[in-house]
Amino acid sequence: MADQTGSSRNYTWLGIVALAGLAWGTYVPVIFYGGKELGGTEGARLTSILCVGLAYFVLAVLIPLGLFLSKRHAWPPLKTTGLVFSGLAGVMGAVGAICVIFASKAAVNAAKSAGLQPDSYRMLIAPLIFGLAPVINTLVSFVWHPKPGNPWHFGLEKLPGAKLVAGIALVGLGSALVLYSKETEEKRERAEMAAMAKVEAKGESAPTPPRDEVQYPAWEWLVFTACAGLAWGTYVPIIFYGGQELTSKPGELGGRLMSILCVGLAYFLLAVLVPVTLMGGGMFKWPEINGSSGLLFSSLAGVAGAVGAICVIFASKAAVDAAKSEGKNPATYRIYIAPIIFGVAPVINTLVSLFWHPLAGDPFHFGIRHIPGWMLWVGILSVGAGAFLVLLAKEQGEAAHAAPKPQPAGK
Repeated sequence: MADQTGSSRNYTWLGIVALAGLAWGTYVPVIFYGGKELGGTEGARLTSILCVGLAYFVLAVLIPLGLFLSKRHAWPPLKTTGLVFSGLAGVMGAVGAICVIFASKAAVNAAKSAGLQPDSYRMLIAPLIFGLAPVINTLVSFVWHPKPGNPWHFGLEKLPGAKLVAGIALVGLGSALVLYSKETEEKRERAEMAAMAKVEAKGESAPTPPRDEVQYPAWEWLVFTACAGLAWGTYVPIIFYGGQELTSKPGELGGRLMSILCVGLAYFLLAVLVPVTLMGGGMFKWPEINGSSGLLFSSLAGVAGAVGAICVIFASKAAVDAAKSEGKNPATYRIYIAPIIFGVAPVINTLVSLFWHPLAGDPFHFGIRHIPGWMLWVGILSVGAGAFLVLLAKEQGEAAHAAPKPQPAGK
């Protein structure tokens, strides 16, 4: 019984990873609806960012700070490297969220200037980010091996196995197909509705659907998209090192709470103070708030993002504890966290988008409008196969290191 309990405990990190994927998977549709309710101006986008930052501030700053000040948890050793890298992880998360919003705007402008439908380029943003981030994350984890007090330790300790590489590639490919399918279906539906509206209004025959020819886009939206993928792809290894530097004893919670606090402060700086300064200083106008749904759902998106970030921190610690309890390298399980999260999140995002169709002022509008195309199902299968290969590679790695250690004489 003890062995079974220990084995179950060692896989707790997988449950935390799944919760992170659920949180980040629901973030995108929720923030999209919140931003749409606030309007399409620059001020509305900044207000959406502000709501996300406030949610992070409450969950990732006030709560950890309250636990420390109430002496329920002791303050960890405030090492400079731990504080800097935990804060840097928060910067990466906030920069990624901001880049997504500005990439969308730049993509719409580029498509309009090219004479295409506004969504022609925007529909490519999410697949590129969710395909790029896990690849970047895994590559960083393979070559960056920071030591206590020495973050600048690089090198390739071992070559990745074929199954791991194939699994990550399938997760990235599946994520791209899933999101590309969702955006394609939504674009087609909007075009059909617009065509029907024109026919009803003017009594004319149905216009020819807009062309979907691929043209060379402006570089601006691609730069924002790449920056978002880079930021979110490097978040996990950076926050893990920051939390490790802030933890003095194995299993100590204070270091993890301080990591969360640093992330929340970084979000507060970039996603609250900056938008307030820009709009309060008159550079951008405050949006007109018609109802509370825009503010509410933008804040809920921030809650989902913060929960996902917190889960990543606890998943990293749980994965390290599980590996140490089995006598393995501390990074044995941790390296799989980001690929699984970024594989689960886009699938959840698509499933939510299939059933949740909020209307203006009516967020609780559910239903399935049509059966998705083949790309969605192929994408889901690809993500599942990729996650399976990643976990299979882990299990085979465990078996390879399961040889009994030499025992001292007399034992």
